[in-house]
Amino acid sequence: MSKSSRNAIRFLARRMTVDPTGKGIARPVVRIAEGGVAVGVALIIMSLAIVQGFQRDVRELVVGFGAHLRVVAADQGRAQGTDRVAWADVDTAALRAVQGVEHVQAFAQRPAILETGEEVDGVVVKGLGPDADPEFLGRALRAGVLPKWTPEGTAMELLVSEIQARALGLDLGQRVRLLLADARGELRPRVFTVVGLYETGLQEFDGEFVFCALHHLQELSGWGIKARIRVSDALVGDVPGLREIDVVATGGQDRLRYTWTGTDWRGSGPHALLGQGSAQVVVSDGGETVPDTAWVTWDASGERPEVRLAGGSSGRYVGGFELRVKDYDALWTISDSVFFAVPYDLDVRSVVDDHPEMFQWLAMLDLNVELIIGLMVLIAILNMASALLLLMLERTRSIGLLKAVGMADGPLMGVFVRLAVRILLRGLAWGNALGFGLALLQRETGWIALDARSYYLSTVPIEIDLARIATVELGILIVCALAMVLPARYISRLDPVESLRFD
Repeated sequence: MSKSSRNAIRFLARRMTVDPTGKGIARPVVRIAEGGVAVGVALIIMSLAIVQGFQRDVRELVVGFGAHLRVVAADQGRAQGTDRVAWADVDTAALRAVQGVEHVQAFAQRPAILETGEEVDGVVVKGLGPDADPEFLGRALRAGVLPKWTPEGTAMELLVSEIQARALGLDLGQRVRLLLADARGELRPRVFTVVGLYETGLQEFDGEFVFCALHHLQELSGWGIKARIRVSDALVGDVPGLREIDVVATGGQDRLRYTWTGTDWRGSGPHALLGQGSAQVVVSDGGETVPDTAWVTWDASGERPEVRLAGGSSGRYVGGFELRVKDYDALWTISDSVFFAVPYDLDVRSVVDDHPEMFQWLAMLDLNVELIIGLMVLIAILNMASALLLLMLERTRSIGLLKAVGMADGPLMGVFVRLAVRILLRGLAWGNALGFGLALLQRETGWIALDARSYYLSTVPIEIDLARIATVELGILIVCALAMVLPARYISRLDPVESLRFD
């Protein structure tokens, strides 16, 4: 097509909407078509922004209770499996060096029973250490303080949700009892003090999780071996100053073994403390668990001997390691990289693996957006087709005159397709202004509120993905422009003679 032909099409498309008499319907029809496109585009922008914002915020809430990725024992959760990971088996520096990994932290997680007087509730206790990222729980904290995650703190501090506090009648400073099942399935009751209340809005998780320091959970889980030396309170036997000691050990995966140095003792005892001396005992279970050590020193006076304990080897184990990533869209690529950075007997689980039903539901929201986009495009096409047909009906005599002077059907169709594209572009411009304006207003002010008990969030979330919106709008422009070829074909059916007689 020559440049003069393109200029003629451009000129005619502009003149087709001009009505010198002021009695035609061309201009109102064009304005209505532009308004329809603008409203549709604004609705599409708001739908994309709201759904993506909702997916982002709910996903972050789920990730906040865990992580994007978890490194755990490969047989965790299976019969005869283990729920512990040895610190020495994982190179955390290598995990942090994986491209895309933002944060690495150790954790432990155990089922328990929360007991307050006559009220009981099943919970999941999660333990966090000094390397924990406090941002998520810090934002969710509603009263009190977070527990001290450092192992130097001996206080048994607990963070519970406001849902649990209301159900059990808890308040800050109240003492509660937790009954945790250790590695052998035995309940270990411990008394904790409620130091903080949190609320995220994700009620299924709020009603389930409580938080404490990692070192408490390590000890209560019974993952390691703990050796203690028990000294008899009274003197025994006929020898003056004679006392007896024995070793009380817990934990281990098999029959415990006692290896003494500095003496010829065998087994756990009791053993008589004769004369003066010292001994060291290493308690092991044949290599399945990190051993523990205890020392004892005594003299011939019969005074209580000096005992030193290593404190147990539970601190050498954790439930696993949690990894946060910088870009959720790269989750699977990062997961593969992490998998090759850990030993073969460890597994890498994503948040999608741990909560498939939640992410399936979030993925279904994309279908809603696709339906909205499809309906808006269909409405835009019908709106534009109606506008073009009305314009062609009003300009029938003009079309007949142009055909009579020799203008072909193709360029005439091009005139009305170009007119449709102009209407689309103006509608897109107004729709973008309206859609982005409403989205930015909601993002900055949060003026549309939600019931957090039903929607997990207190305000309508907004996430503006310019690349995705631009792609959708480009697709709308192309589809609608191509669709306008069909009504424009009406021109080829017009007879020039009959068109000139049309009134």
